[in-house]
Amino acid sequence: MALMWTENLSVGIKRFDEDHKRLIRSVNELQSEIEDARAKGRIDPVEIELILHRMENYAIWHFSSEEKAMDTTGFPGLDEHRTAHQNFIAIVAKMSERCMGSNDLKHADEIVQFIHAWITNHVYQMDGKYADHLHAHNIY
Repeated sequence: MALMWTENLSVGIKRFDEDHKRLIRSVNELQSEIEDARAKGRIDPVEIELILHRMENYAIWHFSSEEKAMDTTGFPGLDEHRTAHQNFIAIVAKMSERCMGSNDLKHADEIVQFIHAWITNHVYQMDGKYADHLHAHNIY
C-alpha cells in the first residue's frame, strides 16, 4: 500500500512538510520498483540500491535541517529527536546492506514496511512535538 500524504502529517512548517512529501514519494518509488520486480519475476538490485541511496541522503539532509532549526531555537527535545534520526539512518543502512546484490524481494519488502511505519510514526509523534515550539519562534 502506498504511503499517502495527508494534512494530519503536516507540521505546519512548509519546508519540512515539503521534505516529508519528498520522503514519502521516495518510499512509494521504492515500493513501485519492488512491485515491478515482482511482476517481472526478478529484482534489479542496482535500481533498488539507487533509490535507497537517494532516500538515505535526502533523509540525512532533512534531519540536519530539522535539527538545526531545533538547535537554533533551543528546543528541549533535540537530543531525543537527534537520537531517533540517527537510529533510523543506522537501521536503514543495515537493512540496505541486506538488500544489496540480493534477488530476494523479502529484504526489499521489509525495508519498505519499516520506512513506511517509521515515517508515519515519527512525523505524527516526534515531529509534532517541535511544531508548536518552532511556531513560537516564527518558523512556519
